[in-house]
Amino acid sequence: MPAIAHIPKPSPNGLFRQLFRYALPSVVGMLIVGLQTIIDGLFVSKGVGTLGLAAVNLSMPLINVMLSVSIMIVSGGIVIAGIAKGKGDDDRVRGYTTLTLLVLITTIALLSLLVGLNLNRLCYFLGANAEVFPYVQRYLGIIGCGFIFYCIPNFTEAFTRLSGRPNWVFISGTICCVVNVVLDYFFVLRLGWGVSGAAIATCAANTTATLVLAPLVPFGKSKGSWREIGKIFYNGSSEMLTSVSAAITTFVFNLVLMRQIGPTGVAALTIVCYLNFIVNMSIFGLSQALYPLMSFQLGARNHRGIRTLLLASLLFSGCIGIGVYILVAIFKHPIVAAFAGQDTQLLTIATTATTFVSLHYLVSFANIIGSSFHTAVERPIESAVIALCRSIIFALIPLFLLTPIIGDLGIWLSMPIAEVLTLAVSLPLIRKTLRRIRRTLA
Repeated sequence: MPAIAHIPKPSPNGLFRQLFRYALPSVVGMLIVGLQTIIDGLFVSKGVGTLGLAAVNLSMPLINVMLSVSIMIVSGGIVIAGIAKGKGDDDRVRGYTTLTLLVLITTIALLSLLVGLNLNRLCYFLGANAEVFPYVQRYLGIIGCGFIFYCIPNFTEAFTRLSGRPNWVFISGTICCVVNVVLDYFFVLRLGWGVSGAAIATCAANTTATLVLAPLVPFGKSKGSWREIGKIFYNGSSEMLTSVSAAITTFVFNLVLMRQIGPTGVAALTIVCYLNFIVNMSIFGLSQALYPLMSFQLGARNHRGIRTLLLASLLFSGCIGIGVYILVAIFKHPIVAAFAGQDTQLLTIATTATTFVSLHYLVSFANIIGSSFHTAVERPIESAVIALCRSIIFALIPLFLLTPIIGDLGIWLSMPIAEVLTLAVSLPLIRKTLRRIRRTLA
């Protein structure tokens, strides 16, 4: 049975170093996951072409909805386990870990069954036309029906960090990436399995990553009642809403692009989403490192520690967002060309999209951390408000207002506009929550 490492109460400088120690392997691990996703796209573009890329992006809204349920359960479970750890109750930490896994497996199994029973209807609902339908059906059928293999690393990575072994997350991510690349090569290119091969490779690689971390997860006899299960869903609901709202936005964008441009427009958005995935997964990795540390400080009633961790996470995530923006600005042409190949129309559209969409990296980090911070301190409503603003309200309004006026450019500009407007909501909410926590813990 793995031991649970306890988190001390260091000075503010110590908390900066501690967050960096937890976050670095987590962020690098998530970067590897993002790289893995991009490599998937490269293999699909080479082995299948534009229709394959379009099929992956048309499938993503449903996959993200299912993933959001997984994230909700894991995030909610890590919060209650982290608070128990802050109180020094290791027995409950282990019990809540097991409870979270049981809830996750049961819920995902039910969702996978629903997808399998309604696969064809879901493909058409997601926007597939006759041309791209077979590709969506094959890709979504494998990922959706075997989703537990796709999402289980979320659980093992989160609770491995909670046990005080963040470096292992980096190791498992590296192994996962290598396995995925090798399997993609054989399944997609050598065996010619197309999008089916890419889906199988992803699920198999994620399963490998899970097996690496499983012995490090602090399991014990399941503890908790329906009250604790309710808290898992409640505390993680904002993180689920973040992913669901992003899935809804992607779904709407896909429909608009299919109407405005066709499958090539959706393929261009797929390339943009791969780049977005790098930024979002990196900051998500930082958020995952933040959860156990922040929840521990809340359980230990340390307001100063909470404030310090928040400032440190904003600083680190800002470096990520600005750094990726600079890299994209410099290397966007070779990046896009790697996916577009000889398709000049796709190359032109994707380059334009990348130029404007990447602007939101300069701001989005603050909104993502603001949402994650509220989840970690058991304020899911505020987190949900931020998620709704950045992913639905402030994204879809400019999409429908600008597109009829300035055409396709309105589609790409709506994303950075949404992040800037959301910033006016997230920063006041953060200040208000910090004041509330200080009064509560005084």
